[in-house]
Parts: sequence; structure tokens; C-alpha cells
Amino acid sequence: MKIPTKTLCIGCTAAFLSGGTAWAQEACSTYVVAPGDNLRYIARNAYGDADMYRVIYSANVDTIGAKADLIEIGVSLAIPCDPREETVTAAAPSVGLQTEVVDPAKQPVEVVPELPVGDAGLGGSEVVVQEPAPEPAPEPEPVEVAAATPEAPPEVPATESQPPMAFPYRLVTGNGYAPFADEMLPGGGMFTQLVEMAIFRADPAIPYNLTFVNDWQAHIDALLPSGAYDLSFPWVRPNCEAPDALSAADLARCENFEFSAPLYEIVDGFFMPADSELLSATSYTAFEGKRICRPEGYTTGVLEAAGLTSDKIDLSRPIEVTDCFEDLAAGKVDLVSIDAEVGDSAIAALGLTGDFAQNPHLMTLDSLHVIAHKSNARAVEMIRQMDGGVIEMYESGEWYDIVSSALSNGALQQ
Repeated sequence: MKIPTKTLCIGCTAAFLSGGTAWAQEACSTYVVAPGDNLRYIARNAYGDADMYRVIYSANVDTIGAKADLIEIGVSLAIPCDPREETVTAAAPSVGLQTEVVDPAKQPVEVVPELPVGDAGLGGSEVVVQEPAPEPAPEPEPVEVAAATPEAPPEVPATESQPPMAFPYRLVTGNGYAPFADEMLPGGGMFTQLVEMAIFRADPAIPYNLTFVNDWQAHIDALLPSGAYDLSFPWVRPNCEAPDALSAADLARCENFEFSAPLYEIVDGFFMPADSELLSATSYTAFEGKRICRPEGYTTGVLEAAGLTSDKIDLSRPIEVTDCFEDLAAGKVDLVSIDAEVGDSAIAALGLTGDFAQNPHLMTLDSLHVIAHKSNARAVEMIRQMDGGVIEMYESGEWYDIVSSALSNGALQQ
């Protein structure tokens, strides 16, 4: 089974919300930085694509600095010619991002069982992507195949701000989580853009790769604990300060994983048919005895905190968000428990806009994070580095523009 891959530029993000100069920048020229500018704003005007800010950074690293702090007003920057119009032999950005998509329905991800979950250290067990067995050929000739030896990844040179690393940070996310994460969305989704900018702000020299594994539960059950990947996103952080009120799954998440600073806040609520009498409910007791759908991989803590424990509701847990809404349309469930933006996106993707509505009275505020397994020391350190980058994004205004651009440019549509 062929795995689709693509190479992207690091930092697939939008430009400043606050705007900047109204003068258009041009490729193959120089540009003098004006008040309100940043690299993404300049890239958007020069190339029509803010995601290409890395091209400008790489061409001006000596002027901007290795840490990529905010560029100074009055500085002259070289604006390279559009690399998309050059040949494949043209110079590329100094740090690349390789993206891979794994569909567990066709290529189940299996972790070698000798390494118990939770006991893995760095470089833990090997992840094997299994392809479907081919049709048996009649009387095949026996062929002896030597075991393949993985090629060691090249060592990444050290910089003043970062020690040498043997291989890039390995990030994993999944599809079907619009507007936050999906390979079909611009930049891989809003949250992917936020993560990339946090890494860039932490240190532009940090190399990493990103894989889409659509089995979200496998991220926390196997892929991070085994050391197959370092970081996963986006995940809701349970209320770890009240462990007695947590389910076993949420308690394990608090005990075993390190969470980044919050990158985005969501409104977690309940969707139902537009003509449902439950739309006017003002107490969670109205949902007791109902059939509620919440996709696998989503914490059930929001339900339990509302008193909707497994003995009071009929809970279904399909893999895909769209499965929940298809069941809601078919009358198989009464409610879908999901955050508002993901719910709106799934409804739009199914062409059912107007058929469902969200209860305006009963909802919970949660935050989304990047997570690392606590046994992975380098991943935990990466979380700390990213937290500094998140602060810089807030201070610079970049966070607001990434979110605004992702939503206004149709990120809610798949």
C-alpha cells in the first residue's frame, strides 16, 4: 500500500492580524521593513502565500538572526524569486518538513509488543506499518530476502541555541479534525500552523517531521508511550488538579503525559436536530437516559464533569466525528458531544448545515495542547521550548492572525 507523502515548507501559517504596510512587496527584489510587518505578512504580499515566510527567513538569516526575533523597522530584506517558479534544482529552505499520511483502516499501525506501554525510553520500539496481504500466487518460488537495515538519519548540525540532534523531532497528528488538523486543510489545519510557528519561535533551527496517523487513540495508547513519535496534537487537557473526579483514562493522561501551554480554547457542547426539544434544556439532567455520541479519542471528562456518567447515558464512541452526525441524522443517537468548531465543520462536510443546532445553554470551555509522554525526555524538553514560542506568538500578534486567517479562509470546510 503506497503511503502518500509530500514535502512542505516549515511554518505553514498566516500573516499578522494587525496588518502592516499597504505597499506590495515583490519577489526577486529587496524590501524595507515597515511598522507592523513580519515575515508572514511580507511573504503573503511577495508570493501570495504567507506559508512561504521560511524562504525569506532563509535568505536573510544573517540580518534577522538565528533566533528569528521580530525584524526591525527600516531593515532591508532580500526577497528571493518565487521558488515555485524555479526548477527542482533550485535552492530550498534550509529546514524542511516531511509529511506522511497513514490510514489505519488500510495500514494498521502495530507496535512491537516486547516493549511495555509506559516503559519506553528514547528510541523505543519500532513502528511497523503493515500492508494488506497480497493474493497468494500459485506455487511461488521460495525467495530468501535479507533483513533490511534502517539507514541512520543524518546528524543535524548544532547551532548556538541548540545542541546537535541525531534525528528530527517526530510529530504526529491525524485527519478528520477540521479546522484544527487535517492534511487537506491549508497548512495542515489551524492547530498545525500554531504548532509550527511555536517551534519556529522557539528556534528556527529545530528540525522536525510530521505524520498523519488517523487512529487518534493509538497516539496516546501506543505511539507516544513506545517512543515511535515524540509529540502529538491537539489534545484536551483534563482537569488534572482534581484527580478524584477524573475517569481512569483521563487520570492516566494526567499521570503519563506532559502538556504544552494552551494553544487554543474550544467550546465543548452538544449538537442535536434543529427541531429537538433538548435545545432549550438548561440542566444536564435533561440529557440523562439519552443516546450520546462522542468520537473515540475525545476525553469523556466533559461528560463526567456534567454528571453524565456511563450509568446515566448510552454512550457510543465511533472513530470519526462525521460518524456521530450520520448517526444523529439517522436517529440512532439523540446528541453529539463535540466542540463547536469541529461540529460545524463536520456538519458542513456532510452537507447537513441547518439540520442540526447546538444547545446554547450547556457547554464547557476546554483548551487544546501538544502532548509528550513523560518517559521521553527529549520530547518533554521540546514541550518546554515550544511554551516559550507560544508566549512570543501571543506577544507578537501572530497567534491571532493564524487563527483569524484559518477561520476566515474556509478552514471550516473540507
